[in-house]
Amino acid sequence: MEADVITFQSTDQLISIDILRSISEDIPGWEAALTGDNLFLKQAYLSVLEKHPPKGVQFRYAIIRQGGEPIGVVYAQILYFNGAESIRYQQSSGPTACFFSTFGQFLRGLVARQVGFYSLVCGNLMLSGDHGFAFREGTENIPQLVDDALRQMRKDLETEGIPVSILLVKDFHPEQLSVVDGFRESHYHSFHILPSMVMTLRPEWTSYADYLGDLSSKYRVRANKARKILAKDVVRRILNLDEIQEAQPQLHALYREIADDSGFNVISLDENYFAGMKAALGDHFILQAYYKQEKMIGFLSGVVNPNGEFEAHFLGYDNRWNPSYKLYFNMLLDLIEIGIARRASHIVFARTAEEIKSSVGAVAVNLTCYIRHRSTFTNRFIRPLLDYLNPVDDWSPRHPFKQADSH
Repeated sequence: MEADVITFQSTDQLISIDILRSISEDIPGWEAALTGDNLFLKQAYLSVLEKHPPKGVQFRYAIIRQGGEPIGVVYAQILYFNGAESIRYQQSSGPTACFFSTFGQFLRGLVARQVGFYSLVCGNLMLSGDHGFAFREGTENIPQLVDDALRQMRKDLETEGIPVSILLVKDFHPEQLSVVDGFRESHYHSFHILPSMVMTLRPEWTSYADYLGDLSSKYRVRANKARKILAKDVVRRILNLDEIQEAQPQLHALYREIADDSGFNVISLDENYFAGMKAALGDHFILQAYYKQEKMIGFLSGVVNPNGEFEAHFLGYDNRWNPSYKLYFNMLLDLIEIGIARRASHIVFARTAEEIKSSVGAVAVNLTCYIRHRSTFTNRFIRPLLDYLNPVDDWSPRHPFKQADSH
């Protein structure tokens, strides 16, 4: 398809926006507009999602030009949210991995079973953090440019018979709010769901042993005990591409076991997703499997982002073995060991399971999202709804390091 182009005047410079339905339509323009080294906005990663999209998810891209020169990009995902199909009213017994898992819990308990709408999300439903746009330094009126791009995407979707009700822009750290709070001027409402759990890796840590050495005795004993229990019967192994391809059925089944046990399940990964990630990202994508007597009982995955972040990605395990081998807790420790080995500055553990993540050293970071409804009338009532559904902070942060040990 030819790119849809709109043109509007911003200050005294001509701004144009090209809307693309595939990242392959204008790779040079997209890459030229990118700033920084965020892997999750690169063509290699976005192509994986196009080839192996989660069920029901579509994508749109915008290249914003000033005087014909690319100055920024906007990335969005389209999802039909069906409350009756996606929300289960039981308590989740396992961790969930993506933004919309917690957004679903945010809506749950009101009229969720009657909720059905298309959402246009600036950002990535499968990740925590602001992976929805990037602009060259010095670009002005970024929220307005992003909103204009999203509105044009919505018009493009309407020509395909996809009526978008909700525009959502996610997830911003507190230090970014001075730039992005301009979304309020376009009648977006700001809100929080659950905090993202982020761990800073100290520069002096060159090995997992260094991390253990900085834990207080209580938490060091706990970590060593968990590792000892696992080592009795379970073998850990980082898989290469051929091994991931061969193990795809087992990986998908273990992933589904955790995803299906969550109280909310919108994102449903394609069965070939993990192999696609490894093929496209190489050493930037890590998948570690756990074997008991040669049978895979769990796995973790992570993405090493060149910007210094190590993103804890999707995982799966056989719930029968989680209590006896402390699989989930060991996976958190293994992610820390991998992050240190790869010289990451931070590990993004994402949302949910806050207390156990806190016990290994992660801290809660409140991320701000912005939302608006296409109906002016309905949009007026979003603010009190968001206030009503604001999650209760009902967990206790842990302080596992020596200088902060209060337990």
